[in-house]
Amino acid sequence: MHARHWLAASATIAAIAGLALAATACGDDDDAKSSGSDLVSAKVDCKDLGVTAPKRIKDAGKLVVGSDLSYAPIDFTKEGSNTPIGLDADIANCIAQAWGVKADIQNTSFDAIIPSLTGKKIDLIMSAMSDTAERQKQIDFVDYFNAGSGVMVKKGNPEKIKSIADLCGKTVAIQVGTVQIDEAAEQDGKCKDKLKVSKFEQNTDTIQEVASGRAVAALMDYPVAAYNAKKVPGTEVVGEQYNTGPYGIGVRKDDTEVKDALQKAFKAMNDKGQYDKILKYWDLEAGKLK
Repeated sequence: MHARHWLAASATIAAIAGLALAATACGDDDDAKSSGSDLVSAKVDCKDLGVTAPKRIKDAGKLVVGSDLSYAPIDFTKEGSNTPIGLDADIANCIAQAWGVKADIQNTSFDAIIPSLTGKKIDLIMSAMSDTAERQKQIDFVDYFNAGSGVMVKKGNPEKIKSIADLCGKTVAIQVGTVQIDEAAEQDGKCKDKLKVSKFEQNTDTIQEVASGRAVAALMDYPVAAYNAKKVPGTEVVGEQYNTGPYGIGVRKDDTEVKDALQKAFKAMNDKGQYDKILKYWDLEAGKLK
């Protein structure tokens, strides 16, 4: 699964689809959550987690994170700006603050994000990336969240879709590089009438396909589908989430110091309550990693 949030109708879609180049850790006080859909940052204090930064990160003075910022509420941008926000941004900023460095979150297309990591353009991946056996062949993971896939359809569910099994012979919109592409291929093998899969670089485009009626359904991570269905007119989510599994922070296989430091930082966040506060802020407590 790749992953998540949403602001308001068409303005939201435009804002989320906007490119975000980078953001530093810890926003100003006026970035604090105010009301309703005006979500920006959980504003957790992570200075005293008692963890040590990897030497390379400390020497650089920044933690460079790759993230596809089209997946609200996990990864997106503050409306009217290029500032990355969401679950992943809050966790990345917390870790960076605990390490005494800045978080530099770079918008990276999801299908190019692993090459960016292995090519050493970024230090780690935080992009609602499912920790799968296939991806483990290329990179290592530090798990931090649980989520499954979901099915988004047009409001009123005119095609009476209940699950992915009902999509045979129908047009389905999916973001490239996500596990939903594989799930659709698996389902296609069970179909007499084949799935018609439309692929898009950004998840926001898959939602537009459903809202406009060009696609019968869109497949994406369930928390993202649920969030967007509340914010984007003309859409809803059907059925329960399926294929639930962990999201992982992606690290290079030879970057053991960073992996070990991430594990310690996440454990400290969990033990001291910052992880719970971030999940609560984004209404994602159901995905807490046990």
